[in-house]
Amino acid sequence: MTMPGFWQEAPVAKAPVLPETVIDLVFRTEGRQLPADHAWTLSRAVTRALPWLEDEAHTGIHLIHGAQSGNGWQQPADNGVIELSARTRFVLRVPETRVPAARALSGQTLEIDRHALTLLGARVRPLTPFATVLARHIRVTETTTDEPVFLEHTAQWLGELGISPTKMLCGRIHQFTTPQGTMLTRSLLITDLSPKDSAVVQHNGLGPDRLLGCGLFLPHKSIGAVHTPLTEDGD
Repeated sequence: MTMPGFWQEAPVAKAPVLPETVIDLVFRTEGRQLPADHAWTLSRAVTRALPWLEDEAHTGIHLIHGAQSGNGWQQPADNGVIELSARTRFVLRVPETRVPAARALSGQTLEIDRHALTLLGARVRPLTPFATVLARHIRVTETTTDEPVFLEHTAQWLGELGISPTKMLCGRIHQFTTPQGTMLTRSLLITDLSPKDSAVVQHNGLGPDRLLGCGLFLPHKSIGAVHTPLTEDGD
């Protein structure tokens, strides 16, 4: 079966030098289960503990993922339940200058839809400028749900960052519940990026709702990552 996507041979534009360093702060966790649809409740719990996140640029809350089908497990449906393990990690994206303040989450227990998630110690994980990056969730609207439209819209976003993408692939649509209604997302993989452009897209992200897990890119070692996402601790 032919894999659909966005494949355009074109030179990659130069991107600006980054003004600050952004990192992922990776927390070990304790807990048993979480609803797969936890974007809103996780965001509310974390921003109550760290209210400055809502006013700080380049912050984001990664959604929590359970075992992957590549390891012999099937990911739950969007309305299902995630089984947590000792390898489950919670990841917060912040400017490096905010790491000491963000470590205040260590030792706190978050209540997420009547499920408890305790955050333990945290380590800093730099954003590596690999040629391939993956965002598990990019916000889409009713007018951008179709794959060709979504990819063209994404190319426009990247153009605003000074990046001319040549190879992109997107995944299936996910949906999450918010007080404003259903939030739709797609995964997005971009490859053949220069180190500078990879750093820029990870630093800036794409689209709205970073604190709901959208628009946050992770470095990947190969295009195969579109089928085999990161392990639970991101290693």
